[in-house]
Amino acid sequence: MSKYLAITPARDEEQFLPGLISSMVAQTRLPQRWIVIDDGSADGTAQILDQAARQHRWIQPIHLGRNRPREAGGESVIMQFLPRDVWQDVDFVFRLDADLSFAPDLVELMLKEFATNPELGIAGATLYEPSDRRWLAMPAIHSFHTRGATKMYSSECFAAVEPLEGCPGWDTIDEMRALRDGFKTRSFPHICAYHHRPQGEAAGAWRGQFGKGQTAHYIGYSPIFLLARAARLAVTRPLSALCMVAGYFESHLRQRPTVNDPGLISFIRRQQVRRLLMLDSVWR
Repeated sequence: MSKYLAITPARDEEQFLPGLISSMVAQTRLPQRWIVIDDGSADGTAQILDQAARQHRWIQPIHLGRNRPREAGGESVIMQFLPRDVWQDVDFVFRLDADLSFAPDLVELMLKEFATNPELGIAGATLYEPSDRRWLAMPAIHSFHTRGATKMYSSECFAAVEPLEGCPGWDTIDEMRALRDGFKTRSFPHICAYHHRPQGEAAGAWRGQFGKGQTAHYIGYSPIFLLARAARLAVTRPLSALCMVAGYFESHLRQRPTVNDPGLISFIRRQQVRRLLMLDSVWR
């Protein structure tokens, strides 16, 4: 039977962490270990986590100081606790946010997808987010995209894509690395997770699009592809398109760094050229 390791970063999550713990405890396929990193919380997160660990020995809490130097991005703290010797004896690595809840069969359904498709490297759930007192599905931007809140990696794929980048856009970088190395990545509509804190809630819509432009620059998007994407967006949301372009070229003019992986940037740009020419690509 397949074994998996789960890992979650949590900072000031006393409101939602109990729901995630209940969801994990109820899973029909429990993890070998669930590492939950309390990243310097000032609320009741640590107490909630320690109580859960006393009841379930497979929950491993890690408490970090609040005032320590912190790198940007949650994945940087995750990678501190995922050296190869931690996950080399499991078949899958499951990375999930602390503000989720889901049905007891979520993990089992993901594992079935891996069993069905040996080329699958990263599987994700379809996220539902609250809107006007109801839950709305957040469809994947692209057919290959798996949102960062729920990602399950085969151990072979994780070995190929790690370390996860501690930056915005990390959940595109990892799947691009996976696709480059011959793995498939996909979110599944029948596997659902409820995301209680909507993505980008803290930022306004325009600021979010500006950030998407900055992320596109960091990942290494071709300026031609970025402009084509903005032109498509401008048909319905011209101000959003303008903000995205501004974010991209602001980063370009300031010579901000890009991902330290020239081979990955070359792969992304080749795929983008194929997409623009309407040839077969990762965007199909």
